[in-house]
Amino acid sequence: MEKRLKISSTAYRVLLLLQKLNEKNKNADELNELFLDDPDVERIFSKDVILKYISTLRLAGYDISRPSASNNYCYELNKAPVLIDFSDEEIRTLVLLKSYAEGFQQNKHIKNYYSFLEKIKRYMCKKQIEKLNEQITIQEKKDEQILNKFKNQSDLIKKIEQYLNENQNVEIKYKLPEEEKEKLIIVKLLKLKYKINEVAIIYCDLISNQMNCLKIDYISYIKQLPSISGEKQVLCSVIFKLKGKLAKTYRPYEGEKITVPSLKSHELTVTAYCDDIETLLKRLLKYGENCEVLYPKQIRNNMINTINNALKNYTTALL
Repeated sequence: MEKRLKISSTAYRVLLLLQKLNEKNKNADELNELFLDDPDVERIFSKDVILKYISTLRLAGYDISRPSASNNYCYELNKAPVLIDFSDEEIRTLVLLKSYAEGFQQNKHIKNYYSFLEKIKRYMCKKQIEKLNEQITIQEKKDEQILNKFKNQSDLIKKIEQYLNENQNVEIKYKLPEEEKEKLIIVKLLKLKYKINEVAIIYCDLISNQMNCLKIDYISYIKQLPSISGEKQVLCSVIFKLKGKLAKTYRPYEGEKITVPSLKSHELTVTAYCDDIETLLKRLLKYGENCEVLYPKQIRNNMINTINNALKNYTTALL
């Protein structure tokens, strides 16, 4: 039997308190709730005992502010005596993370980054914090391209982010570039998806219960509905056939499986389960005559329309 390492119960509670303060500012009642919920403590303590644990950490060199109205009467960990020696490259990474967090135009990414940064600063010396702030100032002058990348879509991104947080069904009107008519769908939003120069939503269609992807550039109208969907989301399945040498060398991507091994060595049938049909079809188009979409009919027709529209360019050129 493995010998269990013994530790003073008081020392354990002090370290547990430190861990929780490192995560978030807490008042005495909240700290007691954490002690009660911990399987190795399962009890509450007087405020005098909590203060004694805080004093122990202060004596060890931890800067913990006193509760006041300005910090909602919470204990706040400001600085730790154990410092991390960050390299120049690591400081640069912290700066770049700020650029990308702000570039996504989502409040949750910005909030999470600054919360993370404040925790990191507790373990940085004054000289390194000055270097970090200096690098942030330099980077902000270079960030125009990153920060403006999705700026024109900022309002819509924030609205979608709000709808995602509130978990409500949403009504969307959109129009694809290759289609003449606008479409209306009722969906449950699942997440925002960022690509190189565009943002899309992953959603579940409440009619088909299938997941799909839509660029927010195509959206002309979006409205939250007063109902929450309890339906399960099903990844859209696309079946395609591969031919020739490609069939012999093809290795399934994530979410794909070979469903019907053909008796013919030069043919292969694959089922792909995905939430981004557009990206899948772009990849299948690259396979040219060696690929044929079999199912579902709507996706097959989308592929046919895309190919026919491409052929029109060459027909016009010949005339």
